[in-house]
Amino acid sequence: MNFRPIALVSLMALASCQPTVNQVTSTQDNNPRSAAVIEASVESLLTQMTLDEKISMVHASGKFHVNSIERLGIPEMWLSDGPHGVRQQIERHSWNYAGWDDDHSTYLPHLTSVASSWDHSMAELHGHVLGSEARERQKDIILGPGVNLARLTLYGRNFEYMGEDPFLAARLVVPEIKAIQSHDVAANAKHYALNTQELNRTGVNATPDERTLREVYLPVFEAAVKEGNVYSIMGAYNEYNGTNANQSKHLVKDILKDEWGFDGVLLTDWNVDINTYDAAMNGLDLEMGTKVDSYDDYFLAEPFKNAILAGEIPVSVLDDKVRRVLRLQHRVGMYDPNRKTGQRNTKKHQQDARTIAANGVILLKNKPVAGDPVLPLAKSSLKKVLVMGPNADKKHGQGGGSSEVKSLYEVTPLEGIKNALGKDVEIITMRARSAKLSPIASDYIASRHWTGTPAWNIGYFADEALSQLKEESWIVDAQFNNDTAVRQHIRMKAKLAPLATGDHIFKFGLKGTGKVTIDGNLILNVASEDDYQEVQHTQALEAGTSYDVVIEYHGVDSVTLGWDAPGNLFNSESDYIAAAKSADAVIYVGGLSHGDDRESIDRKDMVLPFGQDEIINKLLDANPKTIVLMVAGSAVEMPWHKKSNALLWGWYGGMEAGNAFADVIFGDVNPNAKLPITLPESLAHTAPIMLDDYSAETSEYKEGVFYGYRWLEKNNIDPMFAFGHGLSYTEFKYSNISLSSDEFILDRDNHLAVEVTVRNTGKRAGAEIVQLYLNDADASVERPNKELRGFGKVHLQPGESKRVKMLLDQRALSFWDTASNNWKAETGRFDVLIGSSSDKILLKATFDAVN
Repeated sequence: MNFRPIALVSLMALASCQPTVNQVTSTQDNNPRSAAVIEASVESLLTQMTLDEKISMVHASGKFHVNSIERLGIPEMWLSDGPHGVRQQIERHSWNYAGWDDDHSTYLPHLTSVASSWDHSMAELHGHVLGSEARERQKDIILGPGVNLARLTLYGRNFEYMGEDPFLAARLVVPEIKAIQSHDVAANAKHYALNTQELNRTGVNATPDERTLREVYLPVFEAAVKEGNVYSIMGAYNEYNGTNANQSKHLVKDILKDEWGFDGVLLTDWNVDINTYDAAMNGLDLEMGTKVDSYDDYFLAEPFKNAILAGEIPVSVLDDKVRRVLRLQHRVGMYDPNRKTGQRNTKKHQQDARTIAANGVILLKNKPVAGDPVLPLAKSSLKKVLVMGPNADKKHGQGGGSSEVKSLYEVTPLEGIKNALGKDVEIITMRARSAKLSPIASDYIASRHWTGTPAWNIGYFADEALSQLKEESWIVDAQFNNDTAVRQHIRMKAKLAPLATGDHIFKFGLKGTGKVTIDGNLILNVASEDDYQEVQHTQALEAGTSYDVVIEYHGVDSVTLGWDAPGNLFNSESDYIAAAKSADAVIYVGGLSHGDDRESIDRKDMVLPFGQDEIINKLLDANPKTIVLMVAGSAVEMPWHKKSNALLWGWYGGMEAGNAFADVIFGDVNPNAKLPITLPESLAHTAPIMLDDYSAETSEYKEGVFYGYRWLEKNNIDPMFAFGHGLSYTEFKYSNISLSSDEFILDRDNHLAVEVTVRNTGKRAGAEIVQLYLNDADASVERPNKELRGFGKVHLQPGESKRVKMLLDQRALSFWDTASNNWKAETGRFDVLIGSSSDKILLKATFDAVN
């Protein structure tokens, strides 16, 4: 469906209207994408535009588009959400879905899965699918990739990003961007910068020191600009040193544009707290989604025009912004009659999604049972398999917020297992819940958070009468845990939609006082302040009808509303334990969902929801061949992990996730991924929590450059699973490390080559990721024990050996020197540490940096 109202015009035809301006002596005059022709055409258009027309180019004129100027042949410019697939069409002027029946897109694995591949080719493949599909949907800018770092394990958007390490993310973002933009679509690296929490995301003030900013949180954006030549960047919601990141002179004007030379478009996220003068003067180019009544009321609309007319802002500031927008339009071919058309929902794209997902599955544990490792499961030896867990048959594509994707289909893990095993194996599916009162399952919740996930609205009040509302938000389910010592007064509301007609036994557990109403009728009331109480009420409800349920609670502890519904979704403990004992293998698919990992809300803790730990523990006791597959976008606590024999991490794997997971479980794909994040034993071990640096007001980044694996090493804390960890169904041996020189001469454009031999000593073909960490032994400042500075992925047949080569440049040796305000590499000894993970160093060599 074509949603542009005007025909695209040829750049050369447009240029011919202004022969004086557009006469370029370049030998590439006939190439509409040459820099010279683009710049000439941009200047030609700019000279013909009125002030009002220029203003119309630097703010939105719809939810996802920017104004056309028909008299000059300037088309509408269309944007779309989509780090993991092109979002379904939104109405022009509202957040409602447009209701199209042809806006399905390939649902790709999330970028955490790409990061776990440690593979440039997977990032490139991901980018090609995304770019091609965005182009087919006639988008000009696709809002991705997301490249913020996973500093906080609770952060609601970690699943959208590329892990915790700036070097790894920087190496993978470049091929992703180049692939997207090769399809005549602008990539959009986001969110610049320091977007590391959703708690008060529009107001929290990030105040890291300059060294932390430069070494940790900016390198991936720097690589996107300098190496990826990204055409657009999205600013962050948060503040930086007291002003919104989009209008920070230091972040935008000084670093992004002046220092790095970014010549593309910096655009806002939707509804960001900016002001006209600072945003205009400090480098914001395009304002999207401000929450006002009219597009003319945007900060870069009439207020911007009036400031120019009043002489407060030079017109040259506006001209620079318009140039950047026009330059992007030319670069993606909006004036080129031969612009690429793209493809969407092809069999190849679906297979690519499966390939990426399978290459992102991490084998965390694989211990022997009865002499052989549990994984891979041999299909021929299986007669009965029990499949359990909240993610076994759950789809994730249309949740999470702006990263939602409307795909043609989504293969769940259960479906993937069935596809792999066929009809010769009996597959039993069961659903369990903890002995502790669990909240009403999301299957019954008809109300939705704007991110698309089932949710309860929650209001926090200042008084017992619930008349003075302090704050309103959303909560995943009918369970509230007070994490303060202050008495809370809350009201929770949702619509319930029974799946079967009959009696529903509501169970109300709380410590404090509270009540429950259905359609305004009181059904449960606890008026005493005794210890934990649990009361129940039987209510007849009809399927096909929705009911307004309201919970009120006053107390310092917790409240949960659960029920037993007719045709109960859950099996008894005795039934699922008996099934586990009789099965040849148990596959438990647990983890999180987009009720937990989602835009706008951080998690409250790292505990698996719905009492999963209790159930997994019981399954591990019942059957040693219990395979636990975690589907999640962020770290979770797994207190049972030492007991487990087979543990996989699968992320949100896109539309082919189930088939990809089955490929790994049954050995059609040998796992070859590594963790792009650290999995700590406990939330208490993470830097923001240990340092009390997670709040709604200010994030100081107190840990400095010691984040993630660097923090745990500095504090001698063993992780549950280390950054870079990942096993295979085969074995590898490292040997023969060599350096191209034992000296690195500074202040020259040179490299030091590090080579190592890797041999496949097992019986299966597989791939290993060799990791190079660097230690500055003689540093004048405190530096981490090891910093990732190189990696290489090598594919080997059984018995085969290959040399893996990695290069170090001067930047790899450097830290940010606050005295000179520049990168600095010092003389002295450097240790080269080669390992299969950050905590498993296998080889070591040294060299001296000299002048």
